[in-house]
Amino acid sequence: MTATPTAAVQPGESSHRGGDFHRYWIAGAIDQIGSQATGIVLPLLTLAVTRSPAAAGLVGALALTGRLVAAPVAGVLADRLPRKRMMVVSLLVAAGAMTAILVSVAAGVPTLGLLAAAAFVEGVAQSGYEAAGSGAIRRLLPADDQKALARLEARNNAARIVGPLLGGALYQLARWLPFLADVVSYLVAAGLVATIRTDLTPERRERTSFRTDLREGLRFVWRQPFLRFVTIWAAGINVTFGALVYYAILTAGRQGAPAASIGLILTIASVGGLAGALAAPMVFSRVRPVTVIVFASWAMVGLVVAMSQARQTWSYGLLFGLVFLLSPLLGVIFQSRVIALTPDGLQGRVATVMGTVGEVLQTPAPLLAGVLVAWYSPATVALVFAAALALLATYTTLVVRQLRTGSGATAGTDGSAAADGEAGASSDPEEAHR
Repeated sequence: MTATPTAAVQPGESSHRGGDFHRYWIAGAIDQIGSQATGIVLPLLTLAVTRSPAAAGLVGALALTGRLVAAPVAGVLADRLPRKRMMVVSLLVAAGAMTAILVSVAAGVPTLGLLAAAAFVEGVAQSGYEAAGSGAIRRLLPADDQKALARLEARNNAARIVGPLLGGALYQLARWLPFLADVVSYLVAAGLVATIRTDLTPERRERTSFRTDLREGLRFVWRQPFLRFVTIWAAGINVTFGALVYYAILTAGRQGAPAASIGLILTIASVGGLAGALAAPMVFSRVRPVTVIVFASWAMVGLVVAMSQARQTWSYGLLFGLVFLLSPLLGVIFQSRVIALTPDGLQGRVATVMGTVGEVLQTPAPLLAGVLVAWYSPATVALVFAAALALLATYTTLVVRQLRTGSGATAGTDGSAAADGEAGASSDPEEAHR
């Protein structure tokens, strides 16, 4: 199921394309570490200012709302505007939002209104950066795309480990320090993106209305069987994993585990995700992607079933680490195929559609976990989530086997896929698999 994106490379670009990918990788790492650092302390700051948990939750909700509200617009703009410029502007806007918080905290006058507004603006800016960045990946990926995507996945997991630790440490020294670090991270990331020499401008096409462009992205995802499958799969994984994390936190808390031990669960999960991403290239060189998909899907079911018997915090951490070790393998396989199937002029919209569906459905995950933990025993709740993953694994297995037996010449399961992504791929189900 390996495919190489076939983005058009302009004359003279191939010599510096790999270097540009490294700049993109480093910029994203710096950006995410800064964002993770403030993400963990912004609720604490809001709580200190207002002494209201509800207010802290409101600020977090507004950050997510900003991302979701801006996502459709950002997806369309990412397929219309020069993507490098859009990424730089988005990073600078986010830096401005964090600067407002930094100045107010340093001056000792932060207010709930300012914190909420800045969180919303940062969410909007992050949505713009991510949409443009998703469109840019196709131009920046070197030939060994799955290795590059694995490095991106490893970067994301590493940032989830380093960022919160950095934010907590800086917050202990001074409340304004994490926000200074975030501002600097945005500015440095913007500088790195600005040095990218590869042409990231979307391919020229006939200009249509915003509504038509948005509808085109939605229709493309729905009509492509593989993209539709990945959208459903990602949404299911996001909901289940999001609820599982809160399940572990709430269950361990009710059992009297200290906060440090509960935090260790999330740390181990991130370490597992990092290890899985780093191991992905080696796994793909030895095991057929179809085998990886089926094995990882069902192995995660077994690990969550085992959580029903977990009684100690360390056992939750170990099982979560193993679950998150497997999930990047599926993510890399699916993402590389999505990039190959999507025309350059639709990259931003397709990524935004698929990501937004997952984020919207993930929003009620904490509430779902809370209700289940309140009503049922920990073992029963774990089995409920295992059943959800089993349904998702069954769906995945059936879709993979259905597409594997297809006669599409461009979609072999032995890594020989040769679909021309610029052609947009056929809407025939048999041609959507790689």
